[in-house]
Amino acid sequence: MRPAGLYDVSNRQTFERLGHWMHEVDVYSTKSDAVKMLVGNKIDISNREVSREEGLEFAKKYRMLFIEASAKTREGVQCAFEELIEKVSPFFCFAFWHVQPTGKNFKF
Repeated sequence: MRPAGLYDVSNRQTFERLGHWMHEVDVYSTKSDAVKMLVGNKIDISNREVSREEGLEFAKKYRMLFIEASAKTREGVQCAFEELIEKVSPFFCFAFWHVQPTGKNFKF
């Protein structure tokens, strides 16, 4: 499981719901070392209700990667994906090298 939390920096309510989301991740995640990322979206909007510092503190508390981005302008979007891929790629490489084809199927 590689969960990512997303909130709207111009809507405090979306940020406040993250605590419930993290509880769900803790309850249902089978991996304690899951890579988690918190993304503050809509940084292109001027009327922020959630500061960057608040997002960063939340991410630190739950041991998450953190980035702010704008889906509209694409600012930070590529960086978010690159950071996440960098952190999870060792897991994929490990899984890839332990997959063996057996006829038409793959054996893990």
